Amino acid sequence: MNWLRIDLETYDAWSALPVYYREQSPIYIEGEVRTPTAFIEIIGHGIVAEADVLLVETTTRPADRYWLEPSAAIGVYSLVDLLALDFHHPFLQVGTYDETTDYDTLKRLWDEGYRVPSKRWSRSAYEAHLTRERQFEHQVSPTTVCAYCASDLSFFYGQLANRLMEYHIDADEEVWVCPTCHKALHYN
Repeated sequence: MNWLRIDLETYDAWSALPVYYREQSPIYIEGEVRTPTAFIEIIGHGIVAEADVLLVETTTRPADRYWLEPSAAIGVYSLVDLLALDFHHPFLQVGTYDETTDYDTLKRLWDEGYRVPSKRWSRSAYEAHLTRERQFEHQVSPTTVCAYCASDLSFFYGQLANRLMEYHIDADEEVWVCPTCHKALHYN
């Protein structure tokens, strides 16, 4: 297998991984892989990180404040250094890979899918789309009402609302939308 799995019932990965990534501290994860780098999967949520495998050892569970249950018996643990962390990676979610997926395929999908919000986009098409939209990012919206959800941001943000609106291009349609709708439109 090309990835290490974390069970949320036993380890608080949502809290631990960002801390260790930010601190650039190695972390022990239960299991072993045979490749110099590995992917880290949160069971039920998909692959969220890429890591260098520093060593694999059979030992009692190393101390870590994020374990949710008392120490287990002797097991196999990999010491890894997180290279990349993305809790919203679009391509590597449960169901898009399985036990037979080789490391090279996982690596390609991880690299190509990075920051692409949905399968309808290729990385280059999405980057071109963002480049077109960024041409308008310094313009102030002529409206405070989202073209999709019809929310008027001025009720919540007053005069700041015009600066919060985002420009969206979809085929021939060019509209001003709230940030939430803009993100959702990119996921469609």
